[in-house]
This record gives sequence, structure tokens and C-alpha cells, in this order.
Amino acid sequence: MSDKTKQAVKHSSWLLLGIILLGSSLRMVITVIPPILAPIQHTLHLSSGLAGSLTTIPLLCFAVLSPIAPRVSAKVGTEVALLFALIVLVIGNWMRVYSATALIIGTLLVGIGVAFLNVLLPALVAENYPHKIGEMTSLYSFSMTFFSAISAGVSAPLAGKIGWQLTIQIFSIVAIINIITWLPNLRYNHKAQPVDEQTASAPHASVWKQPTAWMMTIFMGLQSFVFYTLITWLPTLMTDRGVSANTASLLLGLYQIASLPAAYAVPIISARVKNQFTLLMTIGTGFVIGIGGLLLPIHTIWYFAIICIILGCATTASFALAMTLFNLKTRTPQETADLSGMAQSLGYLIAAVGPIAYGTLHVMLGGWNILMAVLLVISILTIAAALYVNSKEDVFH
Repeated sequence: MSDKTKQAVKHSSWLLLGIILLGSSLRMVITVIPPILAPIQHTLHLSSGLAGSLTTIPLLCFAVLSPIAPRVSAKVGTEVALLFALIVLVIGNWMRVYSATALIIGTLLVGIGVAFLNVLLPALVAENYPHKIGEMTSLYSFSMTFFSAISAGVSAPLAGKIGWQLTIQIFSIVAIINIITWLPNLRYNHKAQPVDEQTASAPHASVWKQPTAWMMTIFMGLQSFVFYTLITWLPTLMTDRGVSANTASLLLGLYQIASLPAAYAVPIISARVKNQFTLLMTIGTGFVIGIGGLLLPIHTIWYFAIICIILGCATTASFALAMTLFNLKTRTPQETADLSGMAQSLGYLIAAVGPIAYGTLHVMLGGWNILMAVLLVISILTIAAALYVNSKEDVFH
């Protein structure tokens, strides 16, 4: 268990609000796309492969930029780097409605912005709230889940009334507000230090040489694979089984909104207990019941609603636990950033395979059962990797 005893650095009174709003941008501009993928594809004449890449492109950005984000933070400061990320995110999201080319470039910029937020948020929490890691992680996880639920749930109905272009752009508003409220934090811009006072005399071990860091990377990658595959293709799966597009969008919103308790509670619980075995078994059970349930020939709305609730809780709990473990299994903010960068870099590279592979294989196979059976196996491997990480006291020792 992490024993960060470093005193919190001085920060603005706006930081807490800033962290909550930063959390809102982690998934919202990504989850808005799947429910309105059909009208986007029709309007811009996109191939199925290119349409599927709208989820994959941000994941590839996460993979490439996650190791770079801590280095940028060390040079320009965490608060400045996060402001840069927000600005890039807003520009990207705003521009991606004008043409197929603008859509790809804009999605690329969205991926760059979210990649920096993903990596730097855990380090920001470790630096400013070293004794409230669980509470702070729960706040931005809750915010992330709440706003992604809104974007997923209302995007299809809203697009039917005002068009998909304006629907996408509307979800830039929260990030714009975040930019405005983030400005006071620049006064307390902090550059990451290689080590803290407790470990200043010790060499800084490479995270790439730590077996536990590799297992943490596998855990991060597989749980992200499961989440992004489901968030991309679950609406299509449901419409293939007789659910209307608007209802599928609302069910995807339910998938997110039902997981709010998990988003809030899991970081707090995991930070307060020494062993996360029971929590991991609960998450694993949710994966088995939820994904296994998609294998059954039951196509009613109420049944899909139950499955969405179970899967929403399981996938959000696994993500929240992963983000908390970045802090719990390291000793310093720099170690947190290093582990977060490595795990998210390779982890999202693993995750990027999911949406494209499942879209392609669905066309080839003409059904979902084999694909869901494979996803069930992957979810079990996810828990196995997490159990290994849970058995270790510290990534670097």
C-alpha cells in the first residue's frame, strides 16, 4: 500500500471544482458518438471501418501520448499541461462535424486532450491531496461517469431534434467552462520532481522493469478493452435484436448512470482497505453475469436494462479501481505519473483493438454470440491480472 507522507502542495481554492470538471471530460466526448454513429456515417459517407475508428483513434492517442504526458508536465507544470489538454479537446470536438476529414482530425485532437487528462489527473490528486486519494479519485470518477451517461443517453434523441453536428458541439460547453474555472489554478503551477524528500537519495527505478507494473498494464488494458468494446457496439447489438435506436441510446445512458454509485464508492473503499480481493471478486461476478447474459436469447427491453446496469457497474468499478491503484501502489507523485503513463500507454493500445476488431468480426460472423463469449474470457483475465497486482505491496518493491 502506498505510504505517501508528503505534504500537499499549496493550491487554488478552485482546484476541487477543476478536478470535478476535468473528470467530466474523460469520456463524455467519446461516449456521445456510438448512439449517433449511423447518421454520422450516412451524412459523411463513411465506411464501416472508418466509422468504427472514431472510438479507436482516441485510444491510439492514449497509447502514444500517455508516456509523454508526464514529461510535458515535468517541463511546463501539471496545471499548464492540463489547460493545454482542455483547449485542444474543445478545438477538436468543435471541428469534427464539418467533413469526414475534419471528423478524423478533430477526433485525433480529442484523443490528444483526453490522453493528457487521463494520465495527469491521478498525479494531480497525489500532489495536492496525498491523504485524500480515495475521496478525490471518487469525485472525478463520479463526474466522468455522470457526464458520459448524459452524453450517451441523450445524444440520439437530441440529434433527432437538432442534428448530430450541433449535438456533438454542445458537449464542448462543459470543457469550455472548465477552461475558465481552471485559470486560477495556473497561479500554483507545479512541475513534477523526480523524487520526493523521502527518496531523494535513492535511484529512481524504471517502471518498465517492474513485473507488477506490467500486470497493472494488462489489467488497465483488458478492462479498457471490455469497456470500449461494449460502449461502441452494445447499442448496435441491441438494435440488431429489435431495440429502436433511441431506446438503445437511452439504455446506453442507463449503462452509465447506473454505475454512478460504483464510480463514487470504489475509490473510497479501495483506499481504506488493505486488500481488494472481495471487491475484485464482486467486479468479476458482474462481468460474468452481464456479458454472459448477452449470450442468452432474451431480447426484451427490461432484460437489456438489467444487463446494462450490471455491466455499467462492473466496467466503471474496474476503471475506478485501476485509477486508484496507480496511487495506492506507488510512493511518490512521480512514480504515480510513471505507472499511470506506462499502464495507460500500452493498456489503451490493447483497448484500441476492441472496437475495430469487433466491428469487423461482426460483419464476418453475422452475429454476436461468439464475440461476447470471447469478451467474457477477456473479462476473466482482467480480474486475474488485477488479483496479481492486489497481492503486491508496491509496484517498485
